[in-house]
Amino acid sequence: MIDSRKIFGAFIIAIALFFIWSTVIGSWQEVSALRAAVTEREGLLSQRQDILAKVSSAYADYQSKLNQQDSQKFAGLVPVHKDMAELVSATQDIADNSGIAIREVQIGESKDSAGQFKALSLNLNMSGSYASLRSFLESLEQYVRLLNVDVIQIISDTQNPGRLRFTLRADTYFLK
Repeated sequence: MIDSRKIFGAFIIAIALFFIWSTVIGSWQEVSALRAAVTEREGLLSQRQDILAKVSSAYADYQSKLNQQDSQKFAGLVPVHKDMAELVSATQDIADNSGIAIREVQIGESKDSAGQFKALSLNLNMSGSYASLRSFLESLEQYVRLLNVDVIQIISDTQNPGRLRFTLRADTYFLK
């Protein structure tokens, strides 16, 4: 007869080999899945780098095509003198028509003005709905004076549920 100790030893070794085998196979499958995910992410990264390269190239082309004639056209869109009162009243009128309440207006000269133009920095603290913000921005696009909106921050208004608070920063220009 076969010794029971030998059978028990063989059984224990078989169980150990089974657990080691299942752990190795599980780890191998996980490594394979991670390799596939890394390959996919590398593909996405290269696509996004290609897109950024194309955008940079298009921006460089745009900058190279700007010339003195474009500068003259731009001069027709900007006022000769800085007129803060007109800017504030027009902004208030646009806000009123859009259903936005302006809480605070700050205007200051921008330090990075170059060439024949100076820039005014316009900071607005407002509240309203999302639809009123869209309407406000659409009206700003139609405004005669050139405004370049740089930053829009949106947070929920804790004092008025259902309304949002907006902080908008824009630059407008005038001739030196």
